Amino acid sequence: MSVKYVQHMIQFASDGKESFSGKKVAISGSGNVAQYAALKCIELGATVVSLSDSKGALIATDEKGIQPEEISVIAQLKVDRKQLSELANADSFKGKYKYIEGARPWLQVGDVDVALPSATQNEVSGEEAEGLIKANCKFIAEGSNMGCTQDAIDIFEKHRKEKKHEAIWYAPGKAANAGGVAVSGLEMAQNSARLSWTSEEVDARLKGIMESCFKNGLATAQEYIEPKEGEFPSLVAGSNIAGFIKVADAMKSHGDWW
Repeated sequence: MSVKYVQHMIQFASDGKESFSGKKVAISGSGNVAQYAALKCIELGATVVSLSDSKGALIATDEKGIQPEEISVIAQLKVDRKQLSELANADSFKGKYKYIEGARPWLQVGDVDVALPSATQNEVSGEEAEGLIKANCKFIAEGSNMGCTQDAIDIFEKHRKEKKHEAIWYAPGKAANAGGVAVSGLEMAQNSARLSWTSEEVDARLKGIMESCFKNGLATAQEYIEPKEGEFPSLVAGSNIAGFIKVADAMKSHGDWW
């Protein structure tokens, strides 16, 4: 899960002094990934200021942000194949949200601390990357697969190198959203062993897996691409190299080598 990954990014960047508590978080999407990311952010003390669907962006207009009970309403809207605009236009939610047709959240939310693309691929453009930087966003992690365009990634990486610890720090989906595949593996392990773990047990195992993902990518980046003084390590390079090494080692262990 991208939220657990970002937890470690925040802790590393702040030398353990900060957490999700008090952070403003922009999230795109409104399916399972976005819903559970929002709930986890709220659980950790953050304020979620946006969700979205294929027709537009839902932006919270009060300081409390999106609440858990409202995410339950959104979940039912998705089951009923309805749009988020219905929530924004409902009498009980009037004044709390605005729904912007044809928009994604990134240029609509104002200043935020964290951005979590959780809808689809290529949903953060170069222009939107620049907008997030101007909005003082410090962390962006893909909950969706390939959520950022290459233009956006290049902008984030350039900013990381130029602005050092003041920069936005980008985490690619191959690392940040590995939690979905990881939980599928945990399900297979339970089935094979004829076991049934509680949600708390699964969450504890997932927490360890995401910590390992972050530390592995971080350490690999520091080993192969030494960052300049004051510069965050590249999680893009670290995750790519760590992934390659893992596959190469597995091939060698199986005798598939040249």
